[in-house]
Amino acid sequence: MKWKDHKRITLEVCRFYGLENAREVAEASILPDKYPDYYWTYGRKRAYRRRVPHHDVMAVDMAFKYLKEARRNKLAGISFAEPLGRALHYLQDYSIDPTEKLWVFSYRSDAAHDMRESDLYSLPVDYQAMRAGASERCYPHEFKDVVYGVGRGKTPDEIMRISTYLTSLAVKLVVNPDKPDGLEEKYEKAALIHFTVIAIPWILVLFDPYNIIWSAIGSYILHRLDFNYSKWKTDYDWF
Repeated sequence: MKWKDHKRITLEVCRFYGLENAREVAEASILPDKYPDYYWTYGRKRAYRRRVPHHDVMAVDMAFKYLKEARRNKLAGISFAEPLGRALHYLQDYSIDPTEKLWVFSYRSDAAHDMRESDLYSLPVDYQAMRAGASERCYPHEFKDVVYGVGRGKTPDEIMRISTYLTSLAVKLVVNPDKPDGLEEKYEKAALIHFTVIAIPWILVLFDPYNIIWSAIGSYILHRLDFNYSKWKTDYDWF
């Protein structure tokens, strides 16, 4: 997405929510292009440092990471403009579908991507989508699934609608998030079950101290597979 479109969508949405730092967030919404984020990938002989892509699921993961940082900053009473702006950039770029189809095959088309983002300049920010994002009930742990469910746009109208909606939903998640009923009780129950379950593999150590490695591996696997705990911990930490 062009910088001017990142800025105007972000500015209008932030003003809709009454943010005093709306212009600062809008300026931060182009930072991932100016100062990119990177990740490491590993080949057979060495590690490679690559730029985080803006049009696949990694962009959604990066956006949520920055939204968590923005939320922590807001709760701490410090500036959340930069992490929020960075998060919105990834969501807005993700809203553009960069693919074309040939028969039943999809492929990345730079020409299609460039044409789709270039045609946005003539469209106003979609206030109906903005209000829809503000009225949508979305708990923190649901956010990424909502993003994937909305999909991405191939036409300027679709892109504007989706990018404005996701921007509105993300800003709401930081400044006025929906809190699940009975969150503290649900988290405490999930945490009790979680720590009980991940402790079970350590029984092996009682029979043989050399089982400590297998106990650690088993405990880690159970930790990663406990999606119920992960869900409620995400929401609990948000508030």
